[in-house]
Amino acid sequence: MEPHGKAAEHVVAERLRAALPSPEFRLYPNAEWLGPMRPGGPARDGEADLVVVHEERGILVLEVKSGTPSRDSQGRWWIGGHQLDRDPFTQARDSKHQLVRKLEALPDWPPRTQPRAGHAIALPDVDLASLPRGHVLLGADAPRELVLDAEALETPESIRRWVERACAYWLGDGMRGAPLGALGVRLIDEILAPTWSLHRLVRGRIEDDRAELLAASTEQELILNRTRRLRRLEVVGPAGSGKSMLATAKARRLAREGYRTLFVCFNQRLATSLIRELENAPAPAPAAHGPTPAAPGPTGLDVTTFHRLCERLGTQAGVLPGRPTPIPQAWWDETLPAALDAAIDALPRERYGAIIIDEGQDFEARWFELLEHLLAGPDGVFWVLHDPGQALIRTDVVASLGLECHVLFENHRNPGSIAQLAARFYHGGEETIARPTAERRYTVISAQAGAATLDALRRTLHRLVEEERVAPFRIAVLSGGSAGSSEVWRYRRFGNAPLENAALYDDGSSRGLAPEDVPDEPDEVLFETIRRFKGLEREVVVLVELPTDGDRLDELLYVGLTRATTELVVIAPPELARRLG
Repeated sequence: MEPHGKAAEHVVAERLRAALPSPEFRLYPNAEWLGPMRPGGPARDGEADLVVVHEERGILVLEVKSGTPSRDSQGRWWIGGHQLDRDPFTQARDSKHQLVRKLEALPDWPPRTQPRAGHAIALPDVDLASLPRGHVLLGADAPRELVLDAEALETPESIRRWVERACAYWLGDGMRGAPLGALGVRLIDEILAPTWSLHRLVRGRIEDDRAELLAASTEQELILNRTRRLRRLEVVGPAGSGKSMLATAKARRLAREGYRTLFVCFNQRLATSLIRELENAPAPAPAAHGPTPAAPGPTGLDVTTFHRLCERLGTQAGVLPGRPTPIPQAWWDETLPAALDAAIDALPRERYGAIIIDEGQDFEARWFELLEHLLAGPDGVFWVLHDPGQALIRTDVVASLGLECHVLFENHRNPGSIAQLAARFYHGGEETIARPTAERRYTVISAQAGAATLDALRRTLHRLVEEERVAPFRIAVLSGGSAGSSEVWRYRRFGNAPLENAALYDDGSSRGLAPEDVPDEPDEVLFETIRRFKGLEREVVVLVELPTDGDRLDELLYVGLTRATTELVVIAPPELARRLG
């Protein structure tokens, strides 16, 4: 359209906008859409110079023509000396029909319901009063009620009167068409003034992030080479810095070099994961003074938890009493460490050339002494990897062991936005460096405990699995409390996303399985507690049932927040959500 025509459209739109009350009326200038002209027909571009929308009165489509129009005896329209391809009433009518069909095709519009709709034209540069005497019509298909002329545009009051007349012309006795209502106005808004933003699906982000995580493994190899001659070493670093990756690489290398190697950690689930990761590692070298210990891990390395090691060697030495039911806390804190102490003296041939300890922040000082006694001699390799910021159970004492220290700074696991959120709760020492990401990768949802949390989790899992197309086995739901008290675990099924944990009974109690006996999880969403998932990661993590106070709350939050490699959702009580938001 010529510049003068665009100016006329702008004038008409602005005068109607100023005259018609908002939000009762909604105006859409220069509206465009794509849709079929007839049911089943091919799609065509649709456009209108101005669309006026009202909940009760419906849709009014206006075609604006600037200049001085005329019409000849053959029904042809002219603007000055230029003939129009189609007369403006036909243009407005066709646009109206196409917009109505677009609305009716939307899934949310009630089926078999025709909305109220009409069309009109605007001739802002002329007055209908200039027609010769006796000409009451512009044509049989062009009633004066549907022409907005310069006189009608003069004042807000005249504009409102004209709009009322035009709508009444199409509405008649009110029997034709259904009012749009709030739903119809919203749908028109989505067609003509959509607000949206595109994003990479979480499924795609998972693939994108793998390259970053592979780069981290290359860095760990370089660190391994730089520290290969260090026999007694403390490695300290934040979550995601690759401590477990470094530990497994060191254990694999030591076994390959002929060391009989013990890899010990605190968490059962981490030990299970490491056993499977190291299943193709070299077989352990023979003991320094005797046979290989009974029941070595199936990986070729002896991979286990500290308490499982105590139980196994205590049973082998005959110094461990039978396991009580139920198991008191003293069994873990006193009985098992005492059994290992006695077993070391009773089994002098049970020694290792190298011991790698992961999750060192969870070990008591006495445990380190016991494990050092399992070394075959003073030249044995003794590495401890830890993060004071993840000390959920007790104060980290690794720094007091007198080992050489290597510090890791970079967080390779978490996207930058997640790392920055987690850093608010980090009390581990040095400031960390995270991999940058352009977009925010976490969502905080405020929900009270109980039904509100369960509903928020249901909606979250539906979004992740159905909309973001994340495979369920890539999602972990982590509870801030115990599994035995978890409403989420008792509820278990959230639409098409059931929760699974092969190490738990239905009541949340542990099956008491050794790390090597835990079965593979099915391809479902994993449920676990934050404490039991420490040292591990998932592409997508959902945190639920978080406490708002208590001892070591910051450490718990830090551990939970740093488990996600791609996407994090936190469903938290309102007071905690405000702190996280």
